Amino acid sequence: MCAAARPICPLTVCAWRLGSLAPADLWGKYLILGDTAHRDGLTDYLTGTAAWPAREHNILAHTLNEHLWDLGLPELAPMRRPAV
Repeated sequence: MCAAARPICPLTVCAWRLGSLAPADLWGKYLILGDTAHRDGLTDYLTGTAAWPAREHNILAHTLNEHLWDLGLPELAPMRRPAV
């Protein structure tokens, strides 16, 4: 785990649950937005057993927020400031 990595925040978990996306479907949308995390890594992050750096979290947050927008809901998943 990288020093700047942090566990998932509660609002991101809420965004995932509210959007009702299966991890496999979320992973596909996540890859389309340009990241490369393995599906098992995504599942570990979503369930709180892994930590991710800001870059990976922000792509996931954007993926979740886009899905919520498609459902007519407001964004919930916050972005993180990259470590300096």
